[in-house]
Parts: sequence; C-alpha cells; structure tokens
Amino acid sequence: MSAAALLSGHSSNPLEVHSSDRHNRAYKARFMAAKREAGTSGAPSSDDPLNSFNEPVQEYQTHVSALIPHAEMTDSARARTSWFDAAFVDLDADMDSDVVDGGDVVEVEADMMDEFDGEDVDIEELDDLEDDDEDAQGETDEEMTIHLKPPEEQEEIAEEIADLEAAVPQLVQDYKIVDRLGTGTFSSVYKAIDLHYHTKWDNSVWHGVHPPSSSAYYQSAPRPSDTKVFVAIKRIYVTSGPERIRNEITIMEDCRGSRHVSQLITAFRQQDQVVAIMPYHRHEDFRVFYNTLPMEGIKEYFRCLFRAFRDIHTRKIIHRDVKPANFLFDPKTGIGTLCDFGLACRNELNPNPLGSCLHTGSLPKHPHGKVLHPREYDGEQLKKAQKESRVKSSLPSDRVGYPEKDTRPHSKANRAGTRGFRAPEVLLKCGDQTGAIDMWAAGMILLSFLTEKFPLFNSNDDIEALMEIATIIGRKRMERTATLHSRLFQSNVPSITLEGISWTEFVERQNPNLRVPREPVPYYYPYSTMPHRARTHPPSSSSPTTTRYSESVSPQPDIEPPSEESHIEDVKNALDLLEQLMQPECVRRITPRKALYHPFLHDPLSDVGDDEYFPHPFGQGICAKYHFRDDVTDEMCVRVRVPGTDEMEVRILQAGEGLAIGREPCEFHKDEEEFLER
Repeated sequence: MSAAALLSGHSSNPLEVHSSDRHNRAYKARFMAAKREAGTSGAPSSDDPLNSFNEPVQEYQTHVSALIPHAEMTDSARARTSWFDAAFVDLDADMDSDVVDGGDVVEVEADMMDEFDGEDVDIEELDDLEDDDEDAQGETDEEMTIHLKPPEEQEEIAEEIADLEAAVPQLVQDYKIVDRLGTGTFSSVYKAIDLHYHTKWDNSVWHGVHPPSSSAYYQSAPRPSDTKVFVAIKRIYVTSGPERIRNEITIMEDCRGSRHVSQLITAFRQQDQVVAIMPYHRHEDFRVFYNTLPMEGIKEYFRCLFRAFRDIHTRKIIHRDVKPANFLFDPKTGIGTLCDFGLACRNELNPNPLGSCLHTGSLPKHPHGKVLHPREYDGEQLKKAQKESRVKSSLPSDRVGYPEKDTRPHSKANRAGTRGFRAPEVLLKCGDQTGAIDMWAAGMILLSFLTEKFPLFNSNDDIEALMEIATIIGRKRMERTATLHSRLFQSNVPSITLEGISWTEFVERQNPNLRVPREPVPYYYPYSTMPHRARTHPPSSSSPTTTRYSESVSPQPDIEPPSEESHIEDVKNALDLLEQLMQPECVRRITPRKALYHPFLHDPLSDVGDDEYFPHPFGQGICAKYHFRDDVTDEMCVRVRVPGTDEMEVRILQAGEGLAIGREPCEFHKDEEEFLER
C-alpha cells in the first residue's frame, strides 16, 4: 500500500488547519468536559485510569501477592532505577535545535521448587504453567505502567490521551491507549492495546515471513489468540512539514520486511493530525544497562543493530539519527529494534558543485563509496592548499581560524542528526553521504559500552565536534579526512597532536578495568535465557508473552562470569571492530555485512552466516525473474502460477510482500518445482 493510499481521504495539507498542540491550555478543560458528557458514575471503569482504576489495581496487587506470597521490597531495589522510569524516552534527547527535520522490584527468597517437594512433577508441565503465569502477569504489567508514574505525570498523560482521542476519534474504536512512551518536538508516542488484532486485521503483511531460526522471528511469530497485543501510536505534530511526514512514512513502508526494524502497521490522518501505528517493543533505557550488560549481551545488541543497517542500507535508506534512544533493546531477551525514521533519507547521488568530494557516493560493490582516481581531480592544487594550511596552523592564535562574517558561498549538505553521534563527513558537510554515517554512530555506542561512559561527546556545534574527534585521532588523520571531502583542517590547539592516539588507547585510558570480566547479571541476556527457551525462538518484544525481569531474582548457582582468557579475547575483537567503525575516512569504514562476519560478532561454531537470513529487496533473490514493477503505476507485482495449470497470473503486492530470504524463494514461489528440486 502506498503512502498516498495510507493518507487518502483526509485533508490534503496538515497546515490548512490550526495546530492541535499538546501544550494547549484547553487540554484539561476538554478532558473534563469529555468526562462530564460521558456521564461518568461512581462505578469503576478501566477507561478512567486516574479516578476509577483503584479496583483493578487492587486486583493486580492481589494477583502478584498470590504468585509471590513472601514478596518484599529490598533497600537496593528501592534505590535502583526502575524499569518503568527507564521505559520513558525523550525523543529529542540531545537533539540540536538547529536540526529541521518501572515499577517496584520484589525479591524472591523462597525456592519455587520447594512447593513441589514430595510430588512427582513433570518438568515440561511445570514450565508451561510458569509461562502461563508470566504471560498473564506480563499483560497486566504492560497495561498498568502509567500507575507507577508520579500523580502529576499521570494527569498530564491522561490529558494528552484525551486530547488525542478527541482529535482522532477513530482511534477509540480500534485501540485503547494506556500510557505514554516518549515525547519530543516533532512527535509523541503512546502505548495502546490493539482491540481487534485477532479479529479485524490482516497482519501478515507487516509481520513478514522470517524463519524461526532467524533472530528477527519475533517480528513474524504468531501472537496467541488469548493474549493482548500492544502497539505504539506515534502522533506526529504539525511542527513536522508535510514533506517530512511523507518521507518518514514512505521510508518506513519501504523498510517493511527488514530485520530488527520497527514495522509500519498503518498510518492515517484526521485533519492536521497524522498518526502512525507500529508494534510495541519492550525495552530498557540505555543508561540503565550500558555499564552492566554482559559481553554476550553487547554482541547481541550489535548483531541486531547491524542486521537492521544491512537491510535498510541495501534498500538505499540511511537512518541518519542512530543513537541509543532510537534502538529499542531489551537486555533480558537480547532483542533490539531500530525505530524513529523521522530524519531518514534516501541514499541518492546528489551533485555538489561547490567543493565536490574526492570520493564517489554509494556503489553496488562499494556501499560507502570509493576514492576518486588521481586523474579525476587536480592533485597539484590539492597539495598546494594542504601545504598552505599546515603553515597557517603554526601561526599565532589571532591568525588562525575562519572569518566571523564569511562572505564565501556556503556548501550545503544534509547534517541532520544528534550531537555526539555525527560522523566526520557530516560535520565537514560532505555532499555524498552514505550509510557509513550510521556505522560511525554505532561505533560511538560501542565506545560507550567499552569505556562505560555515556555520553562521551557533547559539543555545542560542528566545529567543537570536529575538535573533539581531532583531539583523539590527531591532526594528520583529520587533515586527510578533510581532504577527502575537499576541505582543509587548520588548528593550532596544543592538545591536538600530530599523530594522536588510537581508539584502543582512548578506551584503555577511560576504563582501566576493561579486561576484567563483568559480574554476571542474572536478569540480562544470556543469563536470563532458561534452558527450555531456545535462543532460536526468541520471545516477542512487541507482545507481552514473557514477563519482565525482576532485578532482584537470586542468581542461579551455576552462573559464573566468563573466563579471563575468553573475556580478553572478546575485548581484543571488540576493540578491533571499534577501530574499523570509528575510521574517520568514510570510504574505509566497515560495512554492516562485514561487521556481522567480524570475529567479535560472528559465531565460529555456527555453519550458518547472516546471508542465510538476509531479506533481499524486492526484485532480488532466487525468484527475482518472477518479480517486476508496473511500467505505468510503478506498483510491485509478481507472477504466480494458477493452481492446476501451467499459466501465470499477475498479482499486485503490498510493501513487505514477496521478499526472498537468503537462498529461499519468497512466499509466492516456495512451491514452484524449480525451487523444490534444489
């Protein structure tokens, strides 16, 4: 379904109607008026989460006390940051202004197996019973997270929900909004229950067909019919221009079927209100786990992230705003999902006549571009400019810098993103940016994991950001990087040495305990994975089919930290990957596919590589000859065999359908004889 179809039938321009800003002073009046019109009585109602929800809360507390009769809050648990506090995300955290664009934890001291002493218990039946209890409790937790927030915030959220439901009344028929997940300048995101998931919708298109052995199977795994399915509702404000909104929705549509990427379920508009519906993914704030996550958990973090990069970059899409807040990672399951494509763009070659770079854009064999041949630029002029630049760098401070009122024509380039995560080519205003900028941002995240410091870079502008990088890599490498983009780097700051230091040395200086294994955290992956939960069938993070971890669960006796030898080997490989991610020259930066086969992330005991689970873009893969785009409408089409005949018919597809995975054909051709005979 095209974006035009998704947004059809509504006002043609969001700017035609005055904004329904969430900060409007009339919000509370509307909310109270809506309650009076509804004629609310004294009877408890789950639709009134503030005044009439005490009875369900009491029932929930009774349910928890029945499951854990000796539950008791520990002092350490009270002091620890709660999961629900961490679940709230500031969508604009650390966002530059110039860019356009929970609950209480209980400690279980009794051994649950003590209840079955003297009885002949089938362990598999016991596991099933535990899973059922976890499912029920998980649903209750997810629906009631709002009640674990301060009363003032609860009231604010309730007013926002009431305003959203009044502005987009069709939401009330299909979704029950239960909490707010995050808010920012351009949008707010809410958690809701899909009231008709099991009865009204065809969800096969956005679920995809990832095999059970794929890490992305959580996206395709069927949701049990007796469970509640949660979704994320993104309300996009009119502070986003119509073109930016269209761009975000069409890009998300093109990303359907990609692994570890938030899928677009649907989108619609009511006057000036644009709403996008996506699956809800359970996650935790990066600041809670970045310095305690086990090494195996860090590996899973980047496997998920690089699989998302590989899939979207192959579709010629750059995310542009990669940061921890935009990667929803659940440290218990080891599952992560890339979200927020508000700043994403197409990876297209754009002519840049002013100061054209000395490298190409993205090419099929060189996804991050390649350096131009010396015949394609004036080498002599370049050497002369570099020599003059080095002379200026040695002059006194009053003679080094740039004009306060620069009258030279400006070189325009996309610099959208978040400070601290922008790659050097973005800061240098490169006109041929590629997916390499996402890989640099991933390197910054790995840097935080290894140094156990976050955030690391926090400059006020692009010049300061370049100086921060130059302080580490040195003037020589920064000059070479600037030259690649037809720029000159001049500085006489003493702290910027000629050679600089390696990223490995930087990490070792920041974290003296780098090579000391972290203590096992029983509620984080991989220690949270029980023997009866195979890793090849990961639990869904978008539907509450597993309980949230309890931070005070007693460690299992057999949980031990990794050996010092294996940890040192992991650190060595992680530092090598870091050096390749933080390569300042974009054309030499490692690609997502190569990163997935790097020793740090590749499993040497597995015979199956990432290629086996890679979802090819439409029109590629083993059955590509049956796929085509209509010459007139540009719609995706596929030729399928008419049952019982040798004739073929044409079927029009929606985004996300007809994707071949690895060496397997797509869902429309899996029964073709030529593929069955392989």
